Amino acid sequence: MTVNTAALAEARGRRHESAVLLGAAARLRGAHDHTDPQVRELTRRGQAALGGEAFAAAYAKGWELDAQTAVTTADPARPKYGAT
Repeated sequence: MTVNTAALAEARGRRHESAVLLGAAARLRGAHDHTDPQVRELTRRGQAALGGEAFAAAYAKGWELDAQTAVTTADPARPKYGAT
């Protein structure tokens, strides 16, 4: 679910949030997943849009979240993701 929320953020032009969500997805999974095609594509697009260092910093922000905060951050029903 969190990777799908990252894809939603990316589709809305919120690339920094998408990178944070990818990091949160990894935190919730307990490991980085470089094999998932959707994660790889979102990472590629995020790095292209933000630059490698900014993407890595945003991803790290998500990775460093505690589990409960990661779940809350990933909730697609949050008003931030419902806005157009």
